[in-house]
Amino acid sequence: MSLRKNAPAVPAVTPQSIKEFAEKYRVRTKRDSCGEDIITGKRVPKDMPKRVEYACHVYDHGDGRFGLLLLLKTKRAWNNAKKELTAAGFTIKQNGDTEGTALFNPEDQTQAGLAFKLARIRARREMTPEARAAASERLRLARLTPVKQGVSSARNDERPADGPVWATGRKLGEQAAA
Repeated sequence: MSLRKNAPAVPAVTPQSIKEFAEKYRVRTKRDSCGEDIITGKRVPKDMPKRVEYACHVYDHGDGRFGLLLLLKTKRAWNNAKKELTAAGFTIKQNGDTEGTALFNPEDQTQAGLAFKLARIRARREMTPEARAAASERLRLARLTPVKQGVSSARNDERPADGPVWATGRKLGEQAAA
């Protein structure tokens, strides 16, 4: 029960840390200047300093709720985002001209997905063992391709006389040491 009149009821959820939330949705956490863990997005205002907390991000607000900080370029962008957030069940906590915070339930997948979409937070890729093996094979083959040695990379008198050198440092025709 809330002490204020007309206050939205906080849903009864099990407390979840930001680390568990990030693990569940395969996103990365970073520490801000206060030492708290946040999930940062790619949406960063150009007129702000290059610090972690000046990007759109998701943070732990307490009481089993998470917050979404949006820093947008225009009033129209914030108003459109605000309409979308309130329609999805977010509670607007701070409402500025081009920025604001909204609280959401971390257990609700649609709210979490919308928060990630608006802050431009991307999930990490999960590779299957087959895809991982294929990628490591491509990397192995790329390391075996000869390094291009044109006139711009070395003067003619400094180039090895025996031919191209492999990316691994071996010369063409040499076998790898077992």
